[in-house]
Amino acid sequence: MMAARLRRIASLARPFRLRAVAFGLAGAVAASLDRPSAAAESSREGPATGALTVRVSQLRNDRGKVAVALFASAKDFPDQRRALAGRLTRIRNGRATVRFDGLRPGEYAIAVLHDENQNNEMDFNILGMPLEGYGFSNDASALFGPPSFAAAAFRLRPRPSAITVQTRYFL
Repeated sequence: MMAARLRRIASLARPFRLRAVAFGLAGAVAASLDRPSAAAESSREGPATGALTVRVSQLRNDRGKVAVALFASAKDFPDQRRALAGRLTRIRNGRATVRFDGLRPGEYAIAVLHDENQNNEMDFNILGMPLEGYGFSNDASALFGPPSFAAAAFRLRPRPSAITVQTRYFL
């Protein structure tokens, strides 16, 4: 009875693990850091005048780093290797802040990983549940994998803006 129940829990968790790998927050943190995507850049209209400050809150400790990825399209989200830009930052008092400059007005989304052990990937338990914190703009829900771009998307105006992303921990 107990073994059957554990198998059932593991089978429910499997899609989460597979989809969580698609968060794009695993393995490619450094690949997108401070490097804009040419495809995303060319798809924007108008001058690059906006700045975006991303405040990451509710980090459970100050260990490790926070990876913040900025996305400009649904086809790229949330694969961090395809992020428009990314930043890696320190944590202080359970918070972290990054800034993206020179952005054109338009629709964007943010994905965040609290890489506590600094191994540049999201870690999972044996059932496939994330062991490290994550978050998305608009506080978009990620129950069985990442949210859609539409759920996480926000509109950036041609002036400095700020958003807050709350970190969630599954366990």
